[in-house]
Amino acid sequence: MNQQTNENNSTSCSYQELNPEMDAFLQGYLEEGRRKGLQESTIHLHDKIGHYFLFAMTETGCLKPQEMNAQNVGIACLKISSRWYLSHIRTFLRYAYQSGNTDRDYSGIVPLFKIPQPYPSVYTAEEIQKIENSVDQSSPHGKRDYAALLLATRLGIRSGDISSMTLECLDFERDLIRLTQHKTGVFIEFPMVSDVKVALERYLQEERTAYDSPYVFLRIVPPYGHISVQAIAKIARTAIAVAGIEPGGRKQGAHAFRSSLASSMINDNIPYEAVRKILGHTDQNAIRSYARLDMEQLRGYALPVMEATGIFAEFLEGRWSLS
Repeated sequence: MNQQTNENNSTSCSYQELNPEMDAFLQGYLEEGRRKGLQESTIHLHDKIGHYFLFAMTETGCLKPQEMNAQNVGIACLKISSRWYLSHIRTFLRYAYQSGNTDRDYSGIVPLFKIPQPYPSVYTAEEIQKIENSVDQSSPHGKRDYAALLLATRLGIRSGDISSMTLECLDFERDLIRLTQHKTGVFIEFPMVSDVKVALERYLQEERTAYDSPYVFLRIVPPYGHISVQAIAKIARTAIAVAGIEPGGRKQGAHAFRSSLASSMINDNIPYEAVRKILGHTDQNAIRSYARLDMEQLRGYALPVMEATGIFAEFLEGRWSLS
């Protein structure tokens, strides 16, 4: 019964081993991405989506790229469950034509799908203060959780960088945290602000002293390796729940605090470029997605315009909304 269900399911594509022809084709695409300087995290994403797509192609009977045609490409696209993958598949098909693996460019067959830009998850300064204060530092791993949380809320450090942070990254004499970001490969320095420094020192001196490891944040049960990214996400979710903060549709991981920090700085009129450098972004436009308009400030600009254009009456009648 399970086999029958999987065969009839249009989302049956899985990250499986490809035949030699398709695998060599995909590896060529990944190497092209490396030559262009793509980050390994992006290469990994292309590898995953390429496997999904090429596996779907083989299910249509197409066993090598030279056998691709409009019909089997269209059928394979229908087998892909996530529309978010389609833009990546379109790029993949352009490579197939430009590299001589197909007789024509089939990227135009792939349905257009614009990736939605989600509204950033933002917590207010008051909410973040409650979240920080909710951590029970008297618990067996409370000081660890509190220090890790402050790195996210006060400095906006990514959870992956918190997880893999080593003792060499901490310069207590100069009050600096120095690390090479896992996502971008870019070296960055963060100021070790007073609260963060105190939290780190308390954790290292009172909770972590018995462990011999190069990593800062360790598991409290064997094996005593560094805590995972998932563990940091759990620390954030637990703190939010204990604080009694209703997240609504907001994300509850450490990245939400990174968004909150960026939004706060932007709303304090700190230039985009300065915020981008502070948070270690390489994309020139990355910070713009974090901007969160203060609705009360927006109303101050909008109402005079509405009055001048005659929209104000319609607003009072309920035909327009500022929210």
